[in-house]
Amino acid sequence: MSKKYSTAYDLYRFFAHHNLNMHIRYYNEHKRLASNQVTEITRELGVGDVDPKCKRDLEFVKHVYLNSYTQHMIINAFLMMYSHFEECLTVTLRILVKSSSVKGNKTGLEGFKEKFRERCALRLTDGPRWAFLQDCSKIRNALLHAAGNISLLPEGKKLELESVINSNHHVDVANKRLVLHEQILEYFRNVIADFVDWLTDAIEKQQAKSGTGDSQVGSPAS
Repeated sequence: MSKKYSTAYDLYRFFAHHNLNMHIRYYNEHKRLASNQVTEITRELGVGDVDPKCKRDLEFVKHVYLNSYTQHMIINAFLMMYSHFEECLTVTLRILVKSSSVKGNKTGLEGFKEKFRERCALRLTDGPRWAFLQDCSKIRNALLHAAGNISLLPEGKKLELESVINSNHHVDVANKRLVLHEQILEYFRNVIADFVDWLTDAIEKQQAKSGTGDSQVGSPAS
């Protein structure tokens, strides 16, 4: 094994970063394939006389690829990265408390914050960019529970999300529906990676002080 990945902590970082990069590659590959489809459709439309019905169908498909398809790809990649982040937190927590089930009074990021504080004496809010991760949690909930339709959210959740939109240039709204800009994927990937590094360092320092060692820290499934 290379010196770079010689400890369990290093393996944890490696797999977390690797999986994040795979989500970005997934998006980029689908983006490339969609671009190829647009090029092919444009070529077909430019070849002599095209049956009117066929032309309408091709133009519609091209419009989908150039507009809604891209947004769906961004949302899918965003949700996969968020799921990966929660997986990292869940696996880490279970390993630290030596239990396959860790129950708490709260759910989502607030639940993780509570569990890490109470069970492991770690404050997740001390980590970098926690506020952005909380914003992503609100975005994720709106996408999953209301398909991004802000008008369907309870008033309190609606106000929270509007605050996120006003303060975050990676997110917008059109026709009362959330719109994620492509740049959010790279930024989100970097924030999660930074947070995983911070959390791993915090665990390593804590266990070094207690003499536990690094044998209890594993890596999420790759």
